[in-house]
Amino acid sequence: MSVSAGFNAAFNSFKTTIVDIDIDALGSKIGSLIADVGQLNVVSVGDLKVFGSSDAKPPVDVKEAIQWGTKFFDALYYFALAEAQRPAVKGGISGINEIGESMLLVKKRLLWTAIFLMLRGSYPEAQGSRVGTDIPAFLVNICQMKESPADTANGLASFPLGAINPRWIKKIDWSKFAGPIRQRLALGLAGYRQLGPFKLYDCQNGADSSVLEAFNWVRSITSKPLDYSILSATRDPSLISRLGSWNKALGNLMLVCFTQDQLQEMVSNKIIFSIPVRDPRSDTWKSWSSGGELSLTNPIGL
Repeated sequence: MSVSAGFNAAFNSFKTTIVDIDIDALGSKIGSLIADVGQLNVVSVGDLKVFGSSDAKPPVDVKEAIQWGTKFFDALYYFALAEAQRPAVKGGISGINEIGESMLLVKKRLLWTAIFLMLRGSYPEAQGSRVGTDIPAFLVNICQMKESPADTANGLASFPLGAINPRWIKKIDWSKFAGPIRQRLALGLAGYRQLGPFKLYDCQNGADSSVLEAFNWVRSITSKPLDYSILSATRDPSLISRLGSWNKALGNLMLVCFTQDQLQEMVSNKIIFSIPVRDPRSDTWKSWSSGGELSLTNPIGL
């Protein structure tokens, strides 16, 4: 055996324990594995609680499912599944729901939920168990919401309503709703409240040219039709990347556009909740006017 052969033979007995894998392939596989849990608006089969007849015979439609005790969104998602994918049905209680009365309550809860999305930018939450807790007065006085947000949320689904993507709100034809509902929504949609000062007050004298340009840019938006791209619940991601933290940036701009007397008057008249506190991370307003006119193409139709 040559010296070289003996040298190689001696080292061949040492085996590496290092595992070499394709890192790019690993990234792709992990990405596909976590794609579902990386979503904020996801309803899984395991989230559903569906009731059928007392002997657990599956319901034939959403109405029957509700009649046996299934919550509206659980029933809706259940029937959206292919039959082979549907979860096992539990036995319901005979006569638990009078279908006419229960469907009327479902419709009312859906209305209240839609208005929550429009006014608050989020679903009613399963928090606070008292009637009147954290409910816009308009919902109580005009829309007869006589239950807590928790009751509304829990009455519509056995899972958090936040699991449902709120984009469905864009398909509602608000022009068909009663005048008082449309009028109240037009006065203060989520994402629009901070625009009020720019519509109602002029920029203070002596403001820098950059401040005045930004003020005029924002004021131009207040003259445009209300749009889902600005509504908090459906804000366009590309708009977020351009505008930054919308409310905080508008708050920063208010501090340089308006006098303290103007700001205090806004609070007194409930145009804004409080005088903004400057956030040094939210001066994105400085680049708004240089980005050109804001294109809004999803009108709400109030």
